[in-house]
Amino acid sequence: MPYRPNLKEIEASYINVLQNWESIDDQLDEHKIGRKDTPFDRLLMDNLLLAWEHIDYFIKKREYGLLSRKGGPDMLEINHRVHYGENYVLRDEYKKAIEATTEKFTKQIQHIRKYYKKNMRGDSSVNKVAAEVYISILGQPQLFIEGNHRSGSIIASWINMAHDKPPFVLTVENALTFFRPAQVIKKFDKLSMWRSITKLPKYKADFKRFWKDHCDMRFAVKK
Repeated sequence: MPYRPNLKEIEASYINVLQNWESIDDQLDEHKIGRKDTPFDRLLMDNLLLAWEHIDYFIKKREYGLLSRKGGPDMLEINHRVHYGENYVLRDEYKKAIEATTEKFTKQIQHIRKYYKKNMRGDSSVNKVAAEVYISILGQPQLFIEGNHRSGSIIASWINMAHDKPPFVLTVENALTFFRPAQVIKKFDKLSMWRSITKLPKYKADFKRFWKDHCDMRFAVKK
């Protein structure tokens, strides 16, 4: 039976991250990963929790997969929520940005769907497929205009939960090791052959190991 997100435990972890964010951001800077352009504040936390609530609703109510064609609007809703929450006045104000995101998503999602469909029928592990989908969302040309970190980790967590694996949730303990490979993947330019040969494979491998090691049953409940 698939898992659902444990919303209470996720919120508790996020509150801990919020309370320790200044220290986490200092560590990112100290390790030359870079301070986050979007700090982990109360609004970001609340919007993330709303995105998790949508995943919970999706798992309970939907009879199709998030990476199916029918699941497209729900994937977009995750990205909308990490930006605007359920503030529909704000969504109307940023209507053009939402339309541009939808257009970009529509162009990019086909490749990710094909990868998911092919590999979930094969011998690939669930964690490997989820990590690769996250990398595909975050890496250039990116699935969404903004919010690929946040949206991608929740979408990849859905893959885990749909196949009886626990999700990934940001914690104080895993923040540094999460942002290090993810930051490189985000900046990777697929047109640069040198980076492709020398750097990206290492960071992809690092992230796959990270994903497998840090998806935590604490953040899952049975459907």
